[in-house]
Amino acid sequence: MPKLKLTSFGAAGEVTGSCHLLNIGGYRLLVDCGMWQGGQEGYLKNWDKFLFDVKSIDAVILTHAHLDHCGRLAKLYAHGYKGKVYATPPTIKLAEIVLTDSFNIMKEKAARKKLPMLHSSRDLKRLYESWKPTPYYNQVNLTSDIKFKFHNAGHILGSAIVEITAGDKTVVFSGDIGGHDMPLVKDIDYVPHADYVVCEGTYGDRVHEHLKDRNQKLIQAVQNVTLNNSTLLITIFAIERTQDILKVLNDYYESHLDFRVPVYLDSPMAATATKVYKQELEHLNPAAQETLKRDKDIFNFPHLDITNNIRQSKKINSASPPKIIMAGSGMAEGGRMIHHFAHYLSNNNNHVLFMGFQVPGTLGHKILNGEGGFNYYGKDIPVRAQVDQIDGFSAHGDLNALMDWLDHFEKPQRIVLAHGDQRVLESFEKTINDKLGYQTTISRQNIPINLN
Repeated sequence: MPKLKLTSFGAAGEVTGSCHLLNIGGYRLLVDCGMWQGGQEGYLKNWDKFLFDVKSIDAVILTHAHLDHCGRLAKLYAHGYKGKVYATPPTIKLAEIVLTDSFNIMKEKAARKKLPMLHSSRDLKRLYESWKPTPYYNQVNLTSDIKFKFHNAGHILGSAIVEITAGDKTVVFSGDIGGHDMPLVKDIDYVPHADYVVCEGTYGDRVHEHLKDRNQKLIQAVQNVTLNNSTLLITIFAIERTQDILKVLNDYYESHLDFRVPVYLDSPMAATATKVYKQELEHLNPAAQETLKRDKDIFNFPHLDITNNIRQSKKINSASPPKIIMAGSGMAEGGRMIHHFAHYLSNNNNHVLFMGFQVPGTLGHKILNGEGGFNYYGKDIPVRAQVDQIDGFSAHGDLNALMDWLDHFEKPQRIVLAHGDQRVLESFEKTINDKLGYQTTISRQNIPINLN
């Protein structure tokens, strides 16, 4: 039986920078290589040297297309990696959108902050030429003794759980796990057997509000823009959350034809990602498939205006309220929402909705927690607008979803917890020990864990 050693080089006691190296008797398999996020300090960590020998990596597996899981893949090629990157076909489509956008933002930030480029456009091209499209449930033989397959993670389109078999042992990486009854993607798969499970714990200490409650909270905010003649700013993550929000708004506008408040989707990346959802019907849940098969575009409804360029984005500010602006980024670390914040945050009549987890250190976290205004190109902007958060639109499963998924395993030998704040993982560990009785270890940055 090969020796199994796991080392986390990101997403260990934190929620970004996912990067896990599984050494299987000398075969080196990297699962994810994502960017760190979380203010200037977090962003600059992406320029640190890899703490492992990139050239010695035998294969890379990508669980899904979020930037904190795929954002440093091209950097691997810049440092000598020459192998394949395995991912589901929808993940590949979405990752190319995310990575191309990230590269353009990086060029801008590098010029402004006098940073070297993390990687080149040539490295990005090498990555795109090295994808190995791998459908769900198809077994891939990496060696005569090591194989893996993808299961549906129910998180975003194409997201995957990775089941790795090495000899007579099985290691399962959760990737990021979705909740139940998601509006668009299929429910998460249960994997009945694993000797070792590497499980995310982003929301390992809390329970999301019910889907009906989260939808009602969004609709209430939408209705209030008319009552207050105000502007509603919705910070969005381009993949999954945007599409979920658009579906809720579509249902409301279709059933309330007299409601005519314009909705501006000011995110070219989100608009492009939405097209991928339309192309990948087979990976959506039955209800979403049926709706789209009837030629009903749930991502396009009356009074939705999708902007395609900066000129159109700037015109939004000249439109009179009431109005709704959806723009990135989800944690307000960049994107067009920054410019809208400069126009609307200082007005106490306006409203900001953050749609999901805000990493400490990000502008979104500071604004949500009342830690002052923000500096917009040398100008201090006070925060007087109402600020709220809806966690229920997070594509991450909550504590109940995580526990339910873990409970479906025949008792594994060990659970390794990753991708969560340290205090959250400690709370999650206690819950697992109390309710499931599994042996649990919290991953630590650059500290190997011998699994057997």
